[in-house]
Amino acid sequence: MSTVARSLGIVREGDEIKSGSDDSVILHVTHNVFESGVMEKRFDKHLTIAEVKWKVQTHFGTDSSLMILQLKTSDGQTLADNMDDGKMLGFYSPQDGQILHAVDLDPNAKQNVRGWTDVSLVQKYEMTDEDYAKRDNSVRQEKLKRMEKLRAEGKLPEKKEVDPEAFAEDAAKIKVGDRCIVFPGDRKATIRYVGKIPELKPGYWVGVEFDEPVGKNDGKAKQKRYFECQPNYGGFTTPDKVTVGDFPPNDIMAELAELDEL
Repeated sequence: MSTVARSLGIVREGDEIKSGSDDSVILHVTHNVFESGVMEKRFDKHLTIAEVKWKVQTHFGTDSSLMILQLKTSDGQTLADNMDDGKMLGFYSPQDGQILHAVDLDPNAKQNVRGWTDVSLVQKYEMTDEDYAKRDNSVRQEKLKRMEKLRAEGKLPEKKEVDPEAFAEDAAKIKVGDRCIVFPGDRKATIRYVGKIPELKPGYWVGVEFDEPVGKNDGKAKQKRYFECQPNYGGFTTPDKVTVGDFPPNDIMAELAELDEL
């Protein structure tokens, strides 16, 4: 037990915590909407129920005028259903370890709480790659500055200029709709895009839709869409890693039949 707890008159007896004073009580505070509560909250027994409601309001946000309080045993049996605002807490003879349960009477309480606690409802800020590139204090800019400094000191090779027409000859032999195998891994796919992609390195690129979920996207490159497909079925690669040919999709039923024969 900490020094602060002892100074407040709180003591622990085995697994139970005691207020250590006849004028106070240790209660667990719960709420009919919130999943989590407040454990081992110390209350003065001389507080009116109206004053207790104000304290409970600071934890859950429920308007005290739209709240009723219930006193329950540690195993959930109700001792007092609707505690009177004008009476003191001690009137109900609360015991250490019992439950003070708050009930929110607002019909929209559950919806309001979901708005406070469900982070999926929060609109997240997304910065475009172009806006990020304009920032002077970004991690990317700091990395570029360090690399330029190392090049100037001769500790890195000079930056090679990338040919904007790289792989143009290979790309000319590929068209949308072609079946192919993508290396590495001999992954079967269908060509969905052929051309340049400003969001990636200069040169020609091929967008593919894999037969299986072995890709990294859904047809987007840096948030810009180039074709449609399911998540993890899309990918972009250079034309030299694509072999076009007669590569039919895997026949799952035939493969299962072969396994049955084995």
